[in-house]
Amino acid sequence: MRRYLTPRMLGAHLLALVCVGAAVGLGLWQYDAWRTTRAAEAVDLSQQDPVPLSEVMGPDDRFPGDRVGVPVTVSGSWLPDGTVFIEGREREGRAGYWVVTPLSVGPAGAPAVPVVRGWVEDPSLAPAPPSGPGEVQGVLQPPEGTGALDEDPLDDVFPQLRTADLIQRVDVDMYGAYAVLTDAPGSNTGADGLVTATVDQLPEPGQLTALRNLLYALEWWVFGAFALFIWWRFVVESGEEPAPAHPVASGT
Repeated sequence: MRRYLTPRMLGAHLLALVCVGAAVGLGLWQYDAWRTTRAAEAVDLSQQDPVPLSEVMGPDDRFPGDRVGVPVTVSGSWLPDGTVFIEGREREGRAGYWVVTPLSVGPAGAPAVPVVRGWVEDPSLAPAPPSGPGEVQGVLQPPEGTGALDEDPLDDVFPQLRTADLIQRVDVDMYGAYAVLTDAPGSNTGADGLVTATVDQLPEPGQLTALRNLLYALEWWVFGAFALFIWWRFVVESGEEPAPAHPVASGT
């Protein structure tokens, strides 16, 4: 038994434990992401009664995958200087842009949540952004991450709605989510003259996104099983008794 408790063997045991534990944990993380995506696709939360944003997530929280599309209310102060335009949003066959202005949730300096105020065909036609206190209702969405390249990082047009891009335009922290305004009066036009934006204007997600998470989970578990096999082989071979040496016959 002692041969399995030498410093060399203990190091091998510890290394195997770390590798297998990491592989299992990362696999479970990817599996949970796959289940969350499947659950979000199967549930429509948009018809629920709106709740305050603070009841869904905090400014430092990761986006809760099971709350995609839940109606929320947000109140605070508009940050007009942070207004940007998100391209690639089609409406009735016409290409256009989302108009996004951050809303600081709470007192001055509090973290902000990006609010999609509406849709416009040309950014030059967008009305001036609001300022001062604001209170809105919208459906909550996770930040986009399609990997699209921003060809001109210095302008106000972005290919996707990412927190990392928006945080460069304001002096406050940003929520890891955004809200698509839904409380504008009328069926097509918002209170500030913008055409109402809808979540169906989002670019189609890749069909293999959820499947990729599942495959990543399986890949990590296979790695963990391989590490366990290598450890087992090492222990078995280290525990084998060395073959006795045959005496060399002396010449006569």
